[in-house]
This record gives sequence, structure tokens and C-alpha cells, in this order.
Amino acid sequence: MKKKTRYVLLGLLQEEDLSGYELKQIIDKRMRFFWQESYGQIYPELKSLLAAGMIEEKQEESGTKREKVRYHITDKGREEISIWLLEENEKDTTRSEFLLKLYVSQNKDWATMRKHIEMFMDQAKMQLEFFELCHAQLTSCIELHENHRQIVDVLNLGIGQQRLYITWCEDLLKRES
Repeated sequence: MKKKTRYVLLGLLQEEDLSGYELKQIIDKRMRFFWQESYGQIYPELKSLLAAGMIEEKQEESGTKREKVRYHITDKGREEISIWLLEENEKDTTRSEFLLKLYVSQNKDWATMRKHIEMFMDQAKMQLEFFELCHAQLTSCIELHENHRQIVDVLNLGIGQQRLYITWCEDLLKRES
């Protein structure tokens, strides 16, 4: 199984030059419902992509003593993405500690499970609010990036998923009241 960190980084760098910190922020905000990466994965992979000639560093003045390092995708990096897009997908997986707890709880402590359900629902509501804000911003400038429509398509799935989570939680809470 290939590490996918390189593809998420190269994919985001196709849109614009970004720092390691900015890459992490985008992954955490825009992709969190389907993808996660840690700084411990991002920075070593950036180093590997640099060594492979798939990205380049660009130093920028940041108004402080330290220069800001942004990364720029090269033609070799674009080629790597193109090849990967042609490959068959590996098995997708989803992990949720909350769902695991609910699954194994055997209804032993409903008060605790109720708190977990309410917290999960609150998180889904916050995520939905954020996704809807992003959706409004993105649809107002749909031609900004070549893959802008695809970003909106994935975001639409996230919006639907969060709405489903909220409805599901509400149903659970009603049933157990």
C-alpha cells in the first residue's frame, strides 16, 4: 500500500504555493471528514518530494526575521499526480472511536452514551456550519482553480454527511428518551 501523503500534498500544491503549516490547515479544515495528516507525516514527505524534484522551495519575506518557505509543484510532481489518478483506488477506510464505543456499549451506561451522541452531533453541526460557509465562498468564485468544481463536489458530500449525522443523532436521542 502506497503512502498517500505525497498525493494530498501534490494535489494541494497544484492549486497554489503553500507552506507546510498552510498545507496542514487546509487538510484539517477542508478535508477532515475524509482525510487526515499530521505534521509528522507532512514535513518528512515535503523533504522527500523536494529530493525527488517533485516540488521546489520558494523563500518569501514574511515581515519577520524568518523567511516563509512555500512549496511549488514542478512538472515532475504534476506528472506523478497524473499517473496516480489513473491507478485503481485502494480500499477506503473510516475509523471512528465514537462509533466503536456505541457499537460495543451494550447500552450499559446510557447517560455516558447520550453525552457522546450529543458531542458527536455538536461536532457535526459545527462542521456543517463551516462546510456551508466554505460552500458559499467557493461557489461565488467557481473558476478560481482548475479543480474548483471537484472541490465543491467533495464539499457537497461532506455537507450531506454532516446532515445525515445530525439526523441520525437526533433519532437516537429521541428513541432513548
